[in-house]
Amino acid sequence: MHTMSRYLEVIPLRRFHYLILIVLGLGWAFDAMCAGLISATTPLIQQEWGLTASQLGMLLSCWLAGMLLGGLTMGYLADVIGRKKATLLTLLLYSIPTSVATFSLSPESMALLRLLAGMGSSGYMVVASTLLSEYVPARYRGRFVAFLESSWAFGWLLSVYLGRVLAPYYGWRSVFSTGAIPLLTLPLVALLVPESARYLEERGEIEAIERIFRSLGIRVNAEEVLREAHGRRVRAKLVELFSAEYRKRTVMLWIHWFCIVLAYWGIFLWLPKILYDRGLSLVRSLDFTVIITLMQVPGYWSGALLIDRVGRKPVLSTYMMLAGLGSLLFAIAGNELEVLVWGSMISFFNLGAWGATYAYTPELYPTRARGTGAGSANSVGRIGGIVGPYAVGALLDLTGGNTYPVFVMFTIVHLVSAITVMTLGIETKGRALEEISG
Repeated sequence: MHTMSRYLEVIPLRRFHYLILIVLGLGWAFDAMCAGLISATTPLIQQEWGLTASQLGMLLSCWLAGMLLGGLTMGYLADVIGRKKATLLTLLLYSIPTSVATFSLSPESMALLRLLAGMGSSGYMVVASTLLSEYVPARYRGRFVAFLESSWAFGWLLSVYLGRVLAPYYGWRSVFSTGAIPLLTLPLVALLVPESARYLEERGEIEAIERIFRSLGIRVNAEEVLREAHGRRVRAKLVELFSAEYRKRTVMLWIHWFCIVLAYWGIFLWLPKILYDRGLSLVRSLDFTVIITLMQVPGYWSGALLIDRVGRKPVLSTYMMLAGLGSLLFAIAGNELEVLVWGSMISFFNLGAWGATYAYTPELYPTRARGTGAGSANSVGRIGGIVGPYAVGALLDLTGGNTYPVFVMFTIVHLVSAITVMTLGIETKGRALEEISG
């Protein structure tokens, strides 16, 4: 194990670990808020521009198209310029276009802005989860990253709440104006979040490590670190993800990410509209959406508490399997209560699996390629995210609004993911990052 890794693995949890988690979690929540603003306003947007369900699905997929581009490019950028600079850049990229969408004059202009914001969105999640995972000791790493991902639920709830209190009275544009709020996070990240010490060690920037560790109250032997870091300045190459050592991990991650992203975005971007089409009013459909979304929080936290005890593979595969079962039960739901119960089941287990996914993904690659590896998996997943919302719209158009085939599709993709993780995944519980990556 490299010297820097030994320092980071043996120190107990300190105030700075929690501070990094809170600050990055705030940016993560605002990321979710910006992503979800369109979900809470889809009926109004559709009415204003006269969109079919398929056209609306294409508009919803633009954010995911941006995420496809952003995950890989921003993940690679984080391996080149550093985790912290990439975090600040991605935060700007997801917030500014979201707020500017307030002034959209057509579906096309909104689509372009959503694409740009989506690049920042996936980029932020890749880089922030990588940065946090590189500071937290192995025995706590899974739960810390899972708790970071749980911030998503609070941001999505905020977007639904903003849609609930603003859209019915002031229109959908007022909701998008709140996209500027995340800019308040910029100075917090700049001042309170340090650059990854593991990243700096790879680049031989020992003086920068010393400054960071002094500020954190950690004493480090600079000469020893410099001696071990010498000659290790290796830049990641995408082809390394398919080397003999990492090929199976990459295939597993890409299939899993495709499935979980397709299911999540296909379900939750369309949920208010699906409920609205079942005869609920706009306000009542948003109220139901709030309740179902609230179930994400215990789902995240249950996964976070289990992941360092039970392990990544069993939590991830079991939660995906149960989310698939919830999707099947939702497909045959016969009344509003059943819709609420089975929708909550999907929400609980799908989002619990998301927490495990973000903890698991960066662990499977070495520091030099961690951003690239996590970013590529994230980007491949966004292909599923593009397919999901569009497929829902197309199926609804073809079946006259019947949601049964839609949720059978979600059942299948959840099960494919569960089987893939069980058969191809490796267990990383309690292992240092350098031990996992070799």
